[in-house]
Order: sequence, then C-alpha cells, then structure tokens
Amino acid sequence: MKNSIVLKLIVIISILITTVWIFWPVTAMVEQEHSIQEDSKVATAQPQRVIEPTVMPLIKAVIKLEKITSNDSASLIAKAYGAELTFPAYSQPLSSNDFDRLNQNHFNPQSIPVDDNGTTISASLSKYRYTFPEIVLATLTGDNIDYAQAEIVDVTSGDVLLTSAFEYDGSHWSAQFVGQQDFPDQLQVNVRARVSGKNITMALALKYIDSVATLEGFEPAFHQDADMVIRAKLTTKASGLYRLRANLFDANQQPIAHLVGKEKLDKGSNTIDLKAHQSVLQGHKGSLYLSSFTIELMSPAPGKPTRYGDSAISQFEIKNFAITHLNDTPYQPSKQEQQRLLLLQKMANGQ
Repeated sequence: MKNSIVLKLIVIISILITTVWIFWPVTAMVEQEHSIQEDSKVATAQPQRVIEPTVMPLIKAVIKLEKITSNDSASLIAKAYGAELTFPAYSQPLSSNDFDRLNQNHFNPQSIPVDDNGTTISASLSKYRYTFPEIVLATLTGDNIDYAQAEIVDVTSGDVLLTSAFEYDGSHWSAQFVGQQDFPDQLQVNVRARVSGKNITMALALKYIDSVATLEGFEPAFHQDADMVIRAKLTTKASGLYRLRANLFDANQQPIAHLVGKEKLDKGSNTIDLKAHQSVLQGHKGSLYLSSFTIELMSPAPGKPTRYGDSAISQFEIKNFAITHLNDTPYQPSKQEQQRLLLLQKMANGQ
C-alpha cells in the first residue's frame, strides 16, 4: 500500500517537473525578447500588455466562426434558390452587373510582377474561344519591354505549333495568328518577353474550335401563354443535345433577360425556341434585341468535351411585339424545383 502511494507521488512530481520544464523556456524567451527591446523597468511589465491583445482577438474570431453553422449556410442557399424560382430557368433577369452573362467569351488578362517595386506586365487575348478561321489576337502592356514573341502550344505534347513576334504601336504590343482547322483541343499561348534585361514567360489558355453548328437567324416572335417565343434557325453538323444562350436587351440596349433553350437535334436544318417570360418583360416598350449568342453541343458522356458553334448574325431585332397580350400568370416552379427547394429548407431547419 505504501509502495503504491510512493509511486503515485513520484508520478505526480514527475508530471509537475515536466510541465515546468516544457513551459518555462517560453516564458523566459518572452521576457528575454522584451528585455532587449525595452529598458529593465519596462520589461518586467511588458509581457502582459503584449500577450493580452494577441490572444483575445483569436478567441473572438473563434467565437464568431462557431456562430456560422451548416444550417445558416443551407438557409442562405434556400433563400437564394427560392428567389430564383420567381422566374423560370430559361428566362432569368439580367442587369448591367451580370458581367459573366453579358461577356460570355471574355478573356481575363494575366499579370505578373517583374521586379521588387511592384512593376507588372499584362498579357491578354481578344477573347477566350475562337472559331475557325478567326484570327487569334494577343496584346502585351507594360514598361521597359525590349522584345516579345508569342507561341501557340499543344498543351498535351508540348509542341510549338505557331510563333509570332509582337509589334509595338506606341501604346501596346500586339501579335496575331491565323488559326488552323485541325488545332488540338488543349491549347495555350506562351508569351515570352524581355523586360529590363529579364526574361519573362506567361501562359494564356484558349480554345480554338471548328464550328459544329451555325445560328442562321430567327423567325418573328410569337405569343405562347406567358412567354414571348423566338424560334432560332440553326444548321448543325452533328446530332446531339444542343443549348442556345442569348441576352435580351431593350430599345436603349439595356439588359433585360438571359434566355436559354435546349433541344435534341439531328444533323441538318433545325430550330430551338428561346422564351422570355412575361415576368421579365413587364414595363418594356418598343423594339427588343437579341445578341451575345452561344451555341453548344453538350458533352454526351464524361470525358468528352462540349463542342461549340458560331453565329452568322450578331443581333436580331424583335419588332412590334405586344407584351400586354401575354398571359400574366406567375411562373409555377416544376415538381423537381419544388423538391430541391423543400430539401434545402429542411436542411436549413436541421431536419
């Protein structure tokens, strides 16, 4: 019995000694650092003032993070999804703030620093996706550029397919390529520049495609219950599920709606209907305009890429359409949309 008590005491003492040994150097180091920066009178009181504001914000941050729960996230998603269901998926409101939908083929310029002073150079393409036989245009901006050239590279093999030297016009550098119909799927433009004696390389991703379909035009718009229907005429080179996207603008070229139509099509002459619901058309008068067309042949299976088409027109004017003749019945979400919303609402309520 006495032996067991002695053993317990030994263990407790060992733990205390180990604890002091582990934590003592930390305190010593803190005091030593402050003794170097402050005189001896200030150093004895300084550790408390330094440690306290460092620890407290961390504690507050943890408390704030704990308040954000999965239920809160689900609630926000449910509210956002519920708001979307006010309008059909094929006819969503569009504003000047919807940059991605207004500029569906925009290329984001790439910038890199060239020195320790924050100096940068930027490279860009005129757009992300090109259709044969369009010209690929690259631009380069920045100071102290001595020379630059661009290369179109097959990402898979690493082979350089085309090269072009940049030319300076007084404000920026530009280079261009004449595209090829049989370009591989994975491409990038490598920009190689000499800036202030340093060699700089930038990689710009792009798509260069052989069009799988062409938008030829539209038939006059007509009424269908609560929808204005605009039938698109396409010539397709392959069969499959096609998606057509377009933006609708008013007479002042202000955005109204983003329209989407899908249809399974065979090879040849075909049509896809775009529909604008009355909920996005109320209050608009005069001519309406369709533009920013994107034609896609959807991927038929995982691993197979989406293919793209082109448009023979840049804009279509809708004249003399009587919006007041449309049925003003609010949009009714489909059963699938209602089920998704119900599931999100249950998650938000912790069910």
